Amino acid sequence: MNKAMHISFQLALLLAVCLAGEFIAPLLPFKFSASVLSMLILLLLLALKAVKYENIKPTSDFLLGNMALLFVPLGVSLLEYTHIISANLVLFAVVVLLTTPVVYAAAALTAQAVINWQDKRGAKAAPTR
Repeated sequence: MNKAMHISFQLALLLAVCLAGEFIAPLLPFKFSASVLSMLILLLLLALKAVKYENIKPTSDFLLGNMALLFVPLGVSLLEYTHIISANLVLFAVVVLLTTPVVYAAAALTAQAVINWQDKRGAKAAPTR
């Protein structure tokens, strides 16, 4: 398979996972983000080895490397709401100042838990001498 077809297949696979999340999210009895659901579906497919990491790595690396470009339309659309943002600037500042440490702590604790889990898993998998 040539490189262009390989990349097209990877993009199609990632798009299919995103579309699955978009279709499933409204069917749930509770509100759930379709993008988060799509990531969970992809995680499940990777964990079950239905999708191999190597099959999506190049395209995923490209998308992650250029993620800033994906936020340009969002940033531009915020310009339409500057009057609302400026009217609530203090509230936005409070929310940002309160939630940023919480997000950092959650990320740090999650990373530490994964590292500990990998260390324990690695110790079990290591051959004994």
